[in-house]
Amino acid sequence: MPDNKVSAGFFYGWWNVAAAFTGMGLSYAMFTVFAFGTFVKPLEAEFGWQRGEMSFALTMTNIAVVIASPSLGFIVDRLGVRRVLIPSTVLMALAVASMVFLGGNIWHFYAMFLLIPMVGAGTLPQSYSRVIIAWFARRRGIALGISLAGFGVGAVMVPAFAQYMIEHHGWRMAYLGFAAAIVFIALPMVFFLLRETPGEMGLSPDGDPPNYAAGNGGDQLPVTASHIGLSGREAAGTRSYWLILISFLLVGVGITSILAHLVPLLIGRGVAPGVAALCMSSLGLGLIFGRIFAGYLMDRFFAPYVAAVFLLGLVAGMVILALGADGYMVFVAAVLVGLATGSEISEIAYIVSRYFGPRAFALNYGIMFAAFQVGSAFGPPIMGSYYDKAGDYIGVLWVLTGVVLLGTVLITLLGKYPDLRLEES
Repeated sequence: MPDNKVSAGFFYGWWNVAAAFTGMGLSYAMFTVFAFGTFVKPLEAEFGWQRGEMSFALTMTNIAVVIASPSLGFIVDRLGVRRVLIPSTVLMALAVASMVFLGGNIWHFYAMFLLIPMVGAGTLPQSYSRVIIAWFARRRGIALGISLAGFGVGAVMVPAFAQYMIEHHGWRMAYLGFAAAIVFIALPMVFFLLRETPGEMGLSPDGDPPNYAAGNGGDQLPVTASHIGLSGREAAGTRSYWLILISFLLVGVGITSILAHLVPLLIGRGVAPGVAALCMSSLGLGLIFGRIFAGYLMDRFFAPYVAAVFLLGLVAGMVILALGADGYMVFVAAVLVGLATGSEISEIAYIVSRYFGPRAFALNYGIMFAAFQVGSAFGPPIMGSYYDKAGDYIGVLWVLTGVVLLGTVLITLLGKYPDLRLEES
């Protein structure tokens, strides 16, 4: 085997994973979606806003992501990740810091929840994922899983930090604390560590010797060269594209419905609020583990089948809840939902990279992620409206179980990975 000093030491690609992990943990969603609940009571007390009208801010965030995700992908594919990600991170920090000037007009609140994800769109998963797929082939799945697990860790830690800041320094200082974390933690990691391709550092994917893939079953490995693969238009002309898009849209409906309504569902069945919150924490831990474990499995097995297994776990969790389970079974259901929720974003990135390649990865990923977000926008209101009319969640849980099951079937219909090198020729 040719001499390769990199393989004997630490591969630089893992610094990119560390930067992506940190960046995802301090991405736009932490300061809009996940920290939202901790600010409800203090904003309610200061401005007299109702919780229902405050919740509309999350709809604004969802709209922003659906619009920004494909647009961002188009720009990243042409300008590169760093040219988009670094200014986006700076602008997001400024937008978050400006929340200290929030006044009593709730439309100001809505506008900020639209602005933060818009200017912070560079922190969406496709930016970091594009870097990771360039640096890893054999270990792409686990690298994506660890990178994107930062999202789950941030979702656990940021609300706790917000609660501490609110209790000791007030809600305005909490937003300044968020901005400081972006500037002094996320931004340096991206600026100093993130490098877009191994080639610019004289390295090869996975730290392998040059041309290693070509002599070791490289036709079975994911491609990493940025010019190989399908354009957005070419990808949209394939059967795989629409199977993936519709599958993730349907799954988004089911996953977000459970995330939004699990705690009130359990409390309505007589579960103590503290136990219901602990159950939600179990879901969060499942989310983190699911992202990493799914990545590990996708490096070894056919990714659509890995996705289907995790989605069947989601189906099982929804069936458990639909059957009215209580006791330890609700924790089982929460963990199954968490595993599927965690695995989903990693699976989107990996599957898109294998079927359409790096060439327009950010655009194709952005469209799939937007489809997932569209499904996420419809699920919780549908579930809530059913409860308002029926007084329970049973019927809608069965319907949503069927929706997720259909999405699972669609993902299994994907054929074998295409040889994207042949597409290039």
